[in-house]
This record gives sequence, structure tokens and C-alpha cells, in this order.
Amino acid sequence: MLEELEDQREAVAARLKRVREVLALEKKEFAERAGMGMQTYGPFENGTRDLSLQSAKKLRKTYGLTLEFLYFGKIDDLPTRISRAL
Repeated sequence: MLEELEDQREAVAARLKRVREVLALEKKEFAERAGMGMQTYGPFENGTRDLSLQSAKKLRKTYGLTLEFLYFGKIDDLPTRISRAL
């Protein structure tokens, strides 16, 4: 399911939300841990703005989310805890 629609804004938003839920974090905490404010992160998860490369890199560094996963839904190289739950 998370690979469907690949890099469409709604698919990226759904993947962000699912990972956040797997990690049992509220939006604000998820964003802040990655060095983003809610004004930056919220529109990505809500699907109202495309995920920027700069923000994707922050999510990669903080949570181990690969760019391939964030933009295309490929779970092959995700941290085990996250990939198992997806």
C-alpha cells in the first residue's frame, strides 16, 4: 500500500503519518526531533505541500528513513522496527 502512488503528495503524506504512528509520536514531537517546526512539517503530513529535499534529509538523519521510502515507498533499507510495522 505504501508503494502505491509513489511520489504523489498524498502518498508521501500517508507514509509520514504511518511512520510517526509506528514510532508512537505526536506530530509536534516527530517534527521537533527532526529539527522542524509544525509550520514546516504539518503541511507535509497533511498533504498540502510537497516534502522538500531539505526536510527529507532531516527525517533521514533523525529516523533512518531513506529517500527511496519517503518519495517512492520502498521499504527495503528502513530500520527493522519501522519496516516490520509497515
